[in-house]
Amino acid sequence: MMDMETKFAGLLRDRNLKATPKRLELLSVVANYHTAIPYSELQKELHHFDRVTLYRTINALLDSGIIHKASVSSDEVYYAMCKEYCTSECHNHKHVHFKCLECLEVSCVDVTNPIQIQIPNTIVKQVEIEVSGVCSKCI
Repeated sequence: MMDMETKFAGLLRDRNLKATPKRLELLSVVANYHTAIPYSELQKELHHFDRVTLYRTINALLDSGIIHKASVSSDEVYYAMCKEYCTSECHNHKHVHFKCLECLEVSCVDVTNPIQIQIPNTIVKQVEIEVSGVCSKCI
C-alpha cells in the first residue's frame, strides 16, 4: 500500500502543485485529524510555520480542490480533506458539515440521499450545508 506522503505528493502533482515539505506536512496534519481541523489547531500543530507560510499553503490547497473549509464561524475556521471529485474549478461536496454545539467538533457527514437544489433560471454549481446539533459523543 502506498504511504500517505507518496499519495499526497501524487495528488499535489496532479493539481499542478509542487510537493513541498510544507504542503505535505499540512496535508498530513489535516488528513490525520479525527474531524475537520480548526485553524487554531493547525497553528499549534504547525507552530514552526510562520503565519504567512501557513496562510499561503492553506490557500494553495483550497484553490486546488485538495482541502475545503468545512465550517466558518465567528471564532474559528475548520478545514477538511476534499474527496477525489473536487477540482480547482469547483468544490463538489456531496456531504453536509455537522457542528456539535457541545464539543464544537465539525465533521463531514455523507448523506444517504444526494443533495439537489434547483433554482429557476440559474445553474447551481455548489451547495454548502452546515447542520448544528449535539453529536453522539455528547448526548
